[in-house]
Amino acid sequence: MIYRKWSLFSSTVVIWGGVATLGLAQFFVFGGKEKFQEYMCREGERLRQQDRAMMASQK
Repeated sequence: MIYRKWSLFSSTVVIWGGVATLGLAQFFVFGGKEKFQEYMCREGERLRQQDRAMMASQK
């Protein structure tokens, strides 16, 4: 049996872990969190307006 420091599986895990870490760092460093929260507020308000219009049309 050949002993290797890095197997194919562990190197793949390390690469994807690095990509995920980089993505999260960019999300927090470049203000993605605030943009996402603003988007969710606008989307929530839009859905509430649709629900109100649907309920008013059913009455």
